[in-house]
Amino acid sequence: MAKESQNAPQKENVQDMLKKYKQQIESPDSKKAIGNEIPKARAFNPDEFERTMSKETDPDLMTSYEVVKLPSKGLFYQNGLSEVAVEYMTSRDEDLLTTPSLIENGTVIEVLLKRKIKTPNVNIDDLLTGDRSAIILFLRTSSYGADYSVNVPDPRTGIPFKSSVNLLNLRYKEVKEMPDEFGHFTVEIPMRKKTVTFKLLTSGEENMIYRKAQALQEAYGEDFNHYATMKLKAHVVAINEKTDRSYIDKFIDAMPALDAFTIRKKIIDVSPDVDMSYEFMAKDGYKFLANLTIGIDFFFPST
Repeated sequence: MAKESQNAPQKENVQDMLKKYKQQIESPDSKKAIGNEIPKARAFNPDEFERTMSKETDPDLMTSYEVVKLPSKGLFYQNGLSEVAVEYMTSRDEDLLTTPSLIENGTVIEVLLKRKIKTPNVNIDDLLTGDRSAIILFLRTSSYGADYSVNVPDPRTGIPFKSSVNLLNLRYKEVKEMPDEFGHFTVEIPMRKKTVTFKLLTSGEENMIYRKAQALQEAYGEDFNHYATMKLKAHVVAINEKTDRSYIDKFIDAMPALDAFTIRKKIIDVSPDVDMSYEFMAKDGYKFLANLTIGIDFFFPST
């Protein structure tokens, strides 16, 4: 091995280096200098950030948005809301999506929507679930692309296999039946031979019912909750024009399963939404339809 050059810097003893560093940082002058170099952190002010960005003229430093058409076409809102301005996701929004507390309490998507919807006076709790899904779909495709990897079970064997979904192939449902002037629909139930009048629920109403069902399950120590029945009761506004709430609740509790199935199917048929059914193909070429579900993992594409 070649000898080190005499001009090369000599290595300092580790103990001497630590001693010298300790003396430097304990020096009053050094403390003063270090203190002046570290700025105090400022709390992030969302309103100030929005004002600053609105004054920005460099396109690379500006946030932009897209107008998203809603599946409901404004037919279910008093103000006729048929589209909303939705801001593209940024790196700051990824911080939100990875916040454990928001993920654990199930509010991460709600918080994201509140940040991204820029149309004034839009309360996300007042949106129909289908309109909410359309906005979430836009945020996903515009942020992480249209490819979505899923594990889907083969209906013949129940064994899941990995497949890729092109989200741009999803379309809005074609709803042929319109509501009446009050936003209501009717359906004839086959067993009890009654006419049931129902309304569509907003995403806020559905979330509230779900939380209540979970709370009741925990309070009574039951093995399952009654979300499906509680949700059905909230949909129904009249039975043969009877609007008494106590009567409706008791009627639904005693209603044959076929009648309940008939009402739920009609609710799905008339609900404006993104058609989440997708055609998959198994390894042997067998094709079948299955529904996609939207959860927090929807925003974490596999790489």
